[in-house]
Amino acid sequence: MTEGRPDIPTAVKRTVLVEAGHRCAIPTCRQTPVELAHITPWAKVKEHKAENLIALCPTCHTRFDRHEIDRKSMLQYKKNLEVLNARYTDVERQILKLCAREWERQQRLVFGTNVPLRLFTEGGGAIAIGLLGIDRQMWWLLSNLIDDGIVEIRANRRSDGTAPELIHLTEKGGHLVERIIEGEPI
Repeated sequence: MTEGRPDIPTAVKRTVLVEAGHRCAIPTCRQTPVELAHITPWAKVKEHKAENLIALCPTCHTRFDRHEIDRKSMLQYKKNLEVLNARYTDVERQILKLCAREWERQQRLVFGTNVPLRLFTEGGGAIAIGLLGIDRQMWWLLSNLIDDGIVEIRANRRSDGTAPELIHLTEKGGHLVERIIEGEPI
């Protein structure tokens, strides 16, 4: 804490922490514990406003302070949180997070191959993203993702003739997840 700088008010802290789900706001990190970082430095603004604060784990906070993560990226992470939190429920954000984790897992599998891995191939075929079964009566939990064309529920025909209904990330959803991960506008 800089000498002479007042503490961040509890209500402001709570707002920023809740916005990020008490996790690092960088979608490829999401670690705990977190600290609050000023996007525009305290020395310049001399105030604690939720709009200028973001929750970061100590590692990401240090990287931001060292300019390894630029301010423009941090502003986009903050804006993306606002959009996601305003539009999607906790369950829907969890689905997007699972898709992001699977994307990262697949990135690690081809790391160093010079082949950019995208969620969808040029021909529109989806790379396998975690498929989840959902009871028909619970579809309303995903209604915004479905309405926005991010996921679809469709039967997945098995060799035994059964066809459980599964959540599939659409091509549009794949592009959304990629933008979230990359810190691009959503």
